Amino acid sequence: MISILIIEDDASKAEKVSKAILESPEIKESDISIASDLIQARDLCRKNLYDLLILDLYLPNRIGDIPQSTAGSEFIKELNTSITLFRPFHIIGLTAHEDAFKESDPIFEYDLWRIIKFDPQTNSWYKQLTTKLQYLIASKKALLESQQYMYDLGIVTALHLPEYQSILDLQGEWVEVRTPNDSTIYHKGFFQKGDKKISVIAACAQQMGVAAAAVLSAKLISQFRPKFLAMTGIAATVKESDISLGDALVTDQSWDYESGKHKTIQDDPIFEPDPKCIPLDVGLKSKFQNIKTNNSFLDDIQRKWRGTMPKERLQIHIGPVASGSAVIQNELIVQHIKSQNRKLIGLDMETYGVFFAAENCTEPKPKAFSIKSACDFADDKKSDDYQFYAAYTSAQLLYEFALEYLVE
Repeated sequence: MISILIIEDDASKAEKVSKAILESPEIKESDISIASDLIQARDLCRKNLYDLLILDLYLPNRIGDIPQSTAGSEFIKELNTSITLFRPFHIIGLTAHEDAFKESDPIFEYDLWRIIKFDPQTNSWYKQLTTKLQYLIASKKALLESQQYMYDLGIVTALHLPEYQSILDLQGEWVEVRTPNDSTIYHKGFFQKGDKKISVIAACAQQMGVAAAAVLSAKLISQFRPKFLAMTGIAATVKESDISLGDALVTDQSWDYESGKHKTIQDDPIFEPDPKCIPLDVGLKSKFQNIKTNNSFLDDIQRKWRGTMPKERLQIHIGPVASGSAVIQNELIVQHIKSQNRKLIGLDMETYGVFFAAENCTEPKPKAFSIKSACDFADDKKSDDYQFYAAYTSAQLLYEFALEYLVE
């Protein structure tokens, strides 16, 4: 629970202190380190960051030296100025020597630390020490609990128009959120239908691309800790598939199609791909497969759209989507990417960055998924006709999916 360093040259006293500490069930023997002199203490503080330092004031620099009454106080000064030692979060002085107690008290008082008078004939020191331990344990528990999920769903997009605006058009009771030292503007809100309600935090990247999406995702994860992280917006699809423009593409595998090696063989440039796929969470994929077969709400989504849209009925497709740094308007390049995965259903510029950020962030990690709708076929007939419709269907599907499957 908490890590403790005891600096004490008296083995009997160190044993009594350790025994008192171990009476707290949250603390294990492995949580306690003991140094018999300042050389050992420095070595431990170079390697470890401790929650609590329990420091005798009468200490030798090394075993065999004469203990000095100012050694403990001098070590605290050293911790405050050293660039190689980790400073413990809390310090307690523990001494049986009255002269050391009086000499060190001003230094401890200045730094707001505490000195406890150790007297093995009474239990006063024991009560003071265990009271402090319980406070530290409760504080550490609160800190760990604060590192749990804060929001049910995080949403990232690459474009303000039409992608992010399609998210903000959802019924979310959106409120603008700004955080210190961060230029990104976030929006928090709730998706709600009947008794189902989930908390949402959303943001848009400064530009398109895998790198920008990864950076935004990492910031959103770090500051708001969503349980799920979704990317919505528009993507290209492949012409030979049964996918119509406006259809939703759910990524079940994501990779950077530009990852690999460029080389020359007999004066011909060759690219050897080295894709490193990140899969969709199995549980989420199962939920998407279920909603794909139970999609009566899709007709309602399509019916509510008032702009330009295809004649085909709106559908959901689940499959591999590859990400890269450029907008593609070339069928030959599409075929080259498809050679990396014959089941390819889409191309975009961001999903891999979102998946990568979620996969490699600190705990607790969100489960990432991407719902992007097809707006073109990545060929020379590429147009912007269905961008707003595709962004709309992507956002609406996310809303329905979240309330149906992400509510506990």
